[in-house]
Amino acid sequence: MPPLSPELRAREFPIARQATYLNHAASAPLPTRSADALRQYIASRLELHRLYQTGAQDYDSGPLRAKLARLLNATLASIGFVPTTSDGISGALNALDWRPGDNVVLPANDYPGVVYACEWLGRRGVEVRAVPMPNGHLEVDQLLAGLDGRTRAVAAQHVHWQTGHRIDLAELGRACAERGVISVIDAIQSVGAQPIDVTAAKVDFLVAGAYKWLLGIPGTAVLYVSPRALDSVRPDRAGWASMHTPVQATPKLEWAEDATRFLVGGPADGALIALERSVDLLLEVGVEAIARHTAKLVGAIAAGATALGLRVNSSLEPEHRSSIVNITAGDADRDTELVQALVAEGIIVARRGPGIRIAPHLHNESADVDRLLDALARHIAAPARAR
Repeated sequence: MPPLSPELRAREFPIARQATYLNHAASAPLPTRSADALRQYIASRLELHRLYQTGAQDYDSGPLRAKLARLLNATLASIGFVPTTSDGISGALNALDWRPGDNVVLPANDYPGVVYACEWLGRRGVEVRAVPMPNGHLEVDQLLAGLDGRTRAVAAQHVHWQTGHRIDLAELGRACAERGVISVIDAIQSVGAQPIDVTAAKVDFLVAGAYKWLLGIPGTAVLYVSPRALDSVRPDRAGWASMHTPVQATPKLEWAEDATRFLVGGPADGALIALERSVDLLLEVGVEAIARHTAKLVGAIAAGATALGLRVNSSLEPEHRSSIVNITAGDADRDTELVQALVAEGIIVARRGPGIRIAPHLHNESADVDRLLDALARHIAAPARAR
């Protein structure tokens, strides 16, 4: 049974009446409640004096942090915000007290934002160990084999941005914790679509931009920092928002006691306001229900694509399946043509990595899969354009 009733789907996702949107791994359509909250925020900025008259000129992110703590099974103190996922990954890695000869370990096929953040550590004498992944998927045991006594951090995506391959976060987090290694996780492709228990997984840093599976907009990313990391690392940059007493006549360099210390300047209030309403929806529906639903959709897409003679590039094993599936006609140019043809008729997917990336979310239903597969069948049967 879909996680959204037909009434809730129609109310929160009017886009479903206009298009078949299957591209949440790129960005998400806003739920109606979130768009309404954003419109109200914009309207209030037109009459800003009224906010001051009511004492409501500053958005209080406390309730949103509490909701995100529920979503991730974290403490309130562990939740903060940064502008983007890449900013959070880079900030986490640069917060460590690196010494020449230390090393950082990452998968060689990870997202460029992770790779660049690690490579930049080389200027501090850090060895960057990009571990090859011969089968194209991240294997945790292969990654862990790259660790030694000088490894200070491991950086990796929870769900791969091209194929949707999902790793066992607990296996990686616990192994790093046992070795005293800081784990830095890019979770932009999983938070909001896959259940995550950061406490059980023992990860140290986890970052997720708001505009994909969290159903928000660009401008903010959720940051989780474990108690262990809060005790052992300090941000590499400082600003008024990262201090215990943010604004005072005589500034005092005293870090905030919680994860908010990683936000240097003022927050993106509009993005946070929209995100709070979207998180409300995710909590109401339940991420576990969302994951079960999208797993069925992904399975149906993979089965249908295989029947059409396409190849599935994603693992469909339950422990590795996510809300993303990647398929291919076996030719990069043909995949591009298929994506363009689908998008032209309102079926929104993307060309990524080894093929066509398809990423359904809570509002999608089996009829969307049927429309996708019917369109693929038609376009596959049509001759490829002359090249």
